[in-house]
Amino acid sequence: MSSIFLRNADDEISDSGIQMPRRSMATSVHHCPIDVLARGFENYQADPTNAHDQYPWAARFVLGIPVPSWQRGLVWNAGQKSRFILAVWSGADLGSYITNSWCGYADVGKSLAENSQILLDGQQRLHSLEEFFLDRLAVPDAQGQPRVWSEIGTLERKRFLSTIFAHSSVCSDDELALRKTYDLCALGLAPRTHEQRTAC
Repeated sequence: MSSIFLRNADDEISDSGIQMPRRSMATSVHHCPIDVLARGFENYQADPTNAHDQYPWAARFVLGIPVPSWQRGLVWNAGQKSRFILAVWSGADLGSYITNSWCGYADVGKSLAENSQILLDGQQRLHSLEEFFLDRLAVPDAQGQPRVWSEIGTLERKRFLSTIFAHSSVCSDDELALRKTYDLCALGLAPRTHEQRTAC
């Protein structure tokens, strides 16, 4: 074991038989403002029946995005949600949320095939935004007073909605591959329990 870092391996001593894990699906990243999510949520609220008809298999919707039944439930408490909203106001790095951009059609009606356009990662953060937009979550203002969305003026709302929240997307109709991607996300800052993983 070496105590000196070498950026590149010496080909004479490297073992060409060793291969490290690889990305299972290509991922695209878009740096979008939160306003994109807010507009999608407005559209969902204007006609939630249409979304439920399109995605009859969805366990629930978060900001109008379908969530598959094999994902864990909503587990963040009020404190965690509040800290995320404060991170948005403070300009912190929000990470990214991941969706599946693949869209297939079911055999009947206008419904889409399972796993079409699902949310793969970021459910807790997006749900925190939803709770804040619906005045179900109050966060302290600069003077420490709890505030809900409807109390905030237009300029401050625009500042919040202009905050960048990176949107990553994959494109696959392979549920096992999607489950593996979901489980891989679980290895981050808030690991899921073994029971909450879906592809193991």
